[in-house]
Amino acid sequence: MAAEAEALARKEAERANDAKTRFLAAASHDLRQPLQSALLFAAALAPHVAGPRGREVLGSLDRSLESLRTLLDRLLDISKLDAGVVKPVVAAFPIGRLLDELDVAYAPRAAFKGLAWRVTPAATTVRSDPDLLGRILRNLIENALRYTAQGVVEVNARTEGGALLIEVRDTGAGIAEDSQEAIFQEFHRIGTADTVPGGDKGLGLGLAIVRRLSHLLDHPVTVRSTPGAGSVFAVRVPLGDASAAHQAPQPVPAAPGEAPAASGKRVLVVDDDPLLCTALSSMIRHWGYEVVDAGSRAEAEAKLDAVPPPELVVTDYRLGDGTTGIDLLAALARRGVTPMRGILLTGETGSALLDEARSLGCAVLHKPVAPPALRQALAGN
Repeated sequence: MAAEAEALARKEAERANDAKTRFLAAASHDLRQPLQSALLFAAALAPHVAGPRGREVLGSLDRSLESLRTLLDRLLDISKLDAGVVKPVVAAFPIGRLLDELDVAYAPRAAFKGLAWRVTPAATTVRSDPDLLGRILRNLIENALRYTAQGVVEVNARTEGGALLIEVRDTGAGIAEDSQEAIFQEFHRIGTADTVPGGDKGLGLGLAIVRRLSHLLDHPVTVRSTPGAGSVFAVRVPLGDASAAHQAPQPVPAAPGEAPAASGKRVLVVDDDPLLCTALSSMIRHWGYEVVDAGSRAEAEAKLDAVPPPELVVTDYRLGDGTTGIDLLAALARRGVTPMRGILLTGETGSALLDEARSLGCAVLHKPVAPPALRQALAGN
């Protein structure tokens, strides 16, 4: 009887976890569409706002929308990790490059709070997925900034026992010993958060994502903390072969704020949401592209009978008429229209979609897409 009860309890727990995963995916998906429109309209509005007060209000709007986008991104991260669609791409790379990126990204945030910010340079080569490791460190840094009212947040790295130990230290609120395991649970928040002024308090998902990613990569994460004195989160990353890292080609990102030239390229924009289609088209035109927009696959094909073929296609995944953006790209290919680049916008997290998109050489951007990310995707970066 005890064994049967245990098996039943385990099945109930699995059903509850599956239901939670479906809820997170559905909630984040349904909220992404209106937020995507708001982000795009705010970006389209920016060039037309004059005067210091107007710019100040627009800046506040941008920060609020970005905070909401971050929250939804974390919901999406949780649902993707639970669905098993995140697959690490492990390679040897110099950790210094990632630490430099983090330094540039978070120095302004620390300065805004009046905190000292330090990142110790490191020339060590590690073996990991640079994107997923970066997400672990970003979550730890954001957590440190959120819970630190004064003092310092620092990131340093040192070799120890055949691995690189990357530490994120802060002089913040600290965590009681009996809470140091609970903080890695979903929606767990410490009530004493000292948030960045004008920022968000978070959903309590950052460390839950860290725990899942650390298990996925087999990079143990530990915490040492004293209430009132701060915390140290450490990630243990395997060392890599420096020669292999030097042989791997490294992408050259555009400089911050640098706008890739559009050169009047033709873009087909397809979305069954009229508001979002208008916002997308308006913003892409502002970047210097020629735009043809449509609300369905059928409308897109009809319009292309009268205009030259597009060089790029930006399409929603679900087009509302029983077809998808992938169906659209396949139909265009059958007509002999092969765009330079296809970009699929979606809130879906399933691995089948990602695999199908990759098979067509199509980029996938998850909603809500920040305008700079879409602009870089259009430019091929």
